[in-house]
Amino acid sequence: MQITPNVLMNTLLSNIQGQAQRINTLQQEVSTGQSFQVPSDNPSAVTNTMALNDTLSQVQSYQGSATAASNLLNETNGALQNIIQLTQSATALATQASNSTLNSGDLTAIQQTVKTDLTSLTQLLNTQYQGSYIFGGTNNMTPPLQTSGTAATWNSGATGVQNLTFQVGSNQTVTGNITGWELTSTPNGPGTVTPAPSTAPQNAFLTLYQDLQTLETNLTPGSSGVNLTGIKASAKALGQDLSTMTTLQSVVGARLQRVQNSQTQLSSLTLNLKQSIAQYSSANMASVTVQLAQEEQAYQAALQSGSQILPLSLLNFIKP
Repeated sequence: MQITPNVLMNTLLSNIQGQAQRINTLQQEVSTGQSFQVPSDNPSAVTNTMALNDTLSQVQSYQGSATAASNLLNETNGALQNIIQLTQSATALATQASNSTLNSGDLTAIQQTVKTDLTSLTQLLNTQYQGSYIFGGTNNMTPPLQTSGTAATWNSGATGVQNLTFQVGSNQTVTGNITGWELTSTPNGPGTVTPAPSTAPQNAFLTLYQDLQTLETNLTPGSSGVNLTGIKASAKALGQDLSTMTTLQSVVGARLQRVQNSQTQLSSLTLNLKQSIAQYSSANMASVTVQLAQEEQAYQAALQSGSQILPLSLLNFIKP
């Protein structure tokens, strides 16, 4: 094969253009930190990165769900703590009122305190978080405690099962609320058992409210004097309510612990996924920098040698 000046020139230009392209690719890797700019640069890495990003997106969705459950449970735990403190105070007042040495003025003062507690309890049982009633189950757009005069009822959930579940994994959910039915024969709410029980279960929160109402009534002196028997019965009932509220708080605590465990696992998985994505898609900056410097040196050397190799033309002899 005859090596003509045109062959040398075309070969040199092809090599220089190839080096320029490699320099441009390396410069893009340095500026973006990515090992590929288009899928054709590294199809295998692109495929793996896309799959990992899809998984990461799903995990981050689970993290958002776990955060929502955690926030709701923390809000519920705070409301329950206030309810427990109120119940403790009411139990102490009932015990104090059962003392036969108290006069009517003392009982009236206690009654006024209990009346105030009833108002506070109504507000606590109808606590809202982000526009939803935290004790309302699935029907959380309506106040769960419904009062009309002295009558009080508990608003049932929109469906039989009132638990609000949050997806925190591909096959894992957590319950993010408490309804007051947990310790009854129908822990998921009324209407979940077939056939229905002969005695309808009473919601724990409604029972507490009604027991506090009864205490207020018992504190009113009747024609026969102070109703000590009724006051003692109210003290006992409120003591049972206090035990129930404490147990419900432990249920919330267990659910919150489960959510926190899920959050820990999801955070670890997120970190591992991000590291794997970085291994496939991130450029090795130390290696890329060295390669870029080498390619730039080779490019400059090719330009210099080309200027010596390419033959002179007639234009070199034409003087301006």
